[in-house]
Amino acid sequence: MDTSFCAIEQGIQEAYSCATVGNYDEAREKFYAVAQRAEDYTPVWLLLVRRNLIDQLNQTLATIPSYATQENVSDLAVETARAKTQAEQIRRSFFSWF
Repeated sequence: MDTSFCAIEQGIQEAYSCATVGNYDEAREKFYAVAQRAEDYTPVWLLLVRRNLIDQLNQTLATIPSYATQENVSDLAVETARAKTQAEQIRRSFFSWF
């Protein structure tokens, strides 16, 4: 569980870093890859964590690539922070049971 969320958070950060240096195409590709990875992990996560938390993260990740443009840098920062917070919330939700 922890490994999958670390991979998601790392992917989000890498994609955002690409955008901050102006490489928006690569940032979009990386954000799409992160969203796909989260979708791949979802069946397992659903066995362990409340569905609404997972759905919120997946929705946020699905919309982030559209913000990876020069005109939307501030929105991208907000959405990236939201996704990282949601991933952290899910991880805490899981580990709070142990």
